[in-house]
Amino acid sequence: MSPKKYRQQLLDLEIDGFEIDTSTINNTMDTLNKLNELEKILSKIRYNVRADIRNIRLDYMGKLQEVDKSVNEKQGLLRRKKSVSQVIKEKKVLTKERNLTIATYAVVENTIDDYLDQIEQSKFYIKSSIQHRVG
Repeated sequence: MSPKKYRQQLLDLEIDGFEIDTSTINNTMDTLNKLNELEKILSKIRYNVRADIRNIRLDYMGKLQEVDKSVNEKQGLLRRKKSVSQVIKEKKVLTKERNLTIATYAVVENTIDDYLDQIEQSKFYIKSSIQHRVG
């Protein structure tokens, strides 16, 4: 899945506008349940993002290996082998492309990690609020 779709999933969760309601015990428990559900969903999304990053790395590893194999193959009309500088240049382009692709996914993963941290802090606040009320 593309990073854009992951970002859309995060927007659909409406985490940014989430309000913590601790006015009553029932509202507090409902809020805690919603936070637990959001945490599960975010963990699944993060798992999928990490799987996509692994797949991208594997894909580019294969492409880099193909470039290595093509060193010994003759190509073109004159049947000349690729020069070392040409192979290095192709590898640099592939590596840069891979890093840029992974970076877009890393931004999504960092956003998810930030949300999970905020949820953890909110859950701590809610639990301490409950303990304070119950005594």
